[in-house]
Amino acid sequence: MGASTVGQSMLATSVPLFAVALGLAPVWVGALVALPNALPVVLAMTAGRWIDRGGPGRWLAVGAGGMAAAPLMLVLVPSAPALALVQLLLGVFRLFAALASQSFVADLGGGRALERNYATYATLLSAGRLAGPLVAGVAIDAAGFRAAFGVAGAVTVLTFALAWRIRGAVGPAAAAPPTPAGDEPVGPAPVAVGRFGAREALANVGVQLAVLSSAGVFVAISVRQAFLPVALQELGYPATTIGALISLGALAAVLVRPLMPVVSRALGGPARTLVVAMLAVAVAVAGLGLVTSLPAFALLGVLAGFGTGVGLPLSIVTVASHVDARHRGTALGLRLSLNRAAQLAMPVAIGAVIGAAGFGVGFGLAGALLAALALAAAGRVTAFERRAPPD
Repeated sequence: MGASTVGQSMLATSVPLFAVALGLAPVWVGALVALPNALPVVLAMTAGRWIDRGGPGRWLAVGAGGMAAAPLMLVLVPSAPALALVQLLLGVFRLFAALASQSFVADLGGGRALERNYATYATLLSAGRLAGPLVAGVAIDAAGFRAAFGVAGAVTVLTFALAWRIRGAVGPAAAAPPTPAGDEPVGPAPVAVGRFGAREALANVGVQLAVLSSAGVFVAISVRQAFLPVALQELGYPATTIGALISLGALAAVLVRPLMPVVSRALGGPARTLVVAMLAVAVAVAGLGLVTSLPAFALLGVLAGFGTGVGLPLSIVTVASHVDARHRGTALGLRLSLNRAAQLAMPVAIGAVIGAAGFGVGFGLAGALLAALALAAAGRVTAFERRAPPD
């Protein structure tokens, strides 16, 4: 997934710049950035159940294989319709890769090992986000958009090769405790998983906290990824500088994520840390429309990197620690589905606001929304801390 994120973040940087180069208005740039979230909104719960039943290793390989094919289409047909199709395909296959990898990591251990494993996992994701934008910017300046898409495609092919190699490391049996010899299981696993639907998942306080925090942070990230390159381009910065500024936030996330368990304990636990992280990202995004200098953009990038570096893995931990292992994929699927719904709507809405009122108002609105969600998440902290995780 670290390798996968290099390709993803290359495309996240290249797509809005390519859309602007094609002459598209901000609202259409936002629509293109939002497209990968369209199908996961309705597929994520189903995908989570499939992963619960079939095992994360198999579906990780499926997701990585589909992601390898998508950017190569842009090398062959670099156009707006191809860009829209690629964004749709990437959204579906990234859904399976993300859910499978999260479930894969959760099956490796519980307790304190869970936070440690997710910190390692998230650190590698941030390392990919650190490298991707910078590589994309250099490739665009040196050889154009087609070259950048080609490099992203090559990286995703490597991802598929790695996923194929490890696909058998864990299986569906890891999601539930083994049945003693001679005993019959209480019921077939698919039925048990099927009874755990959206209503049951949303009743779980760990899922509630994860949805509030991750949906808000992902909206802020998607708005930043979609419109910060465009804003920087309007200020006259070259693609290499744009990529470096975006990578700076990922560098901050890389540096803070190994310390995530320490930060979590210092701030009073994962729930309280999530609220602090959300507020940090809210300030970082709201401030983007108020500054013009490189040092100011760099400072806001570091602040956003801290918030996402700590907040996103902890939002997965709140699910993995408070949901029974048999239903983990389903709960993570619901979390991702609601995240994608927010990411689908907000870039289009913020794009329309930016087109009408400018970058300052658009970034400010995104930051205010995240701050409101942080207050809502703060209201669930006590309930989260009172509920003991499942055995």
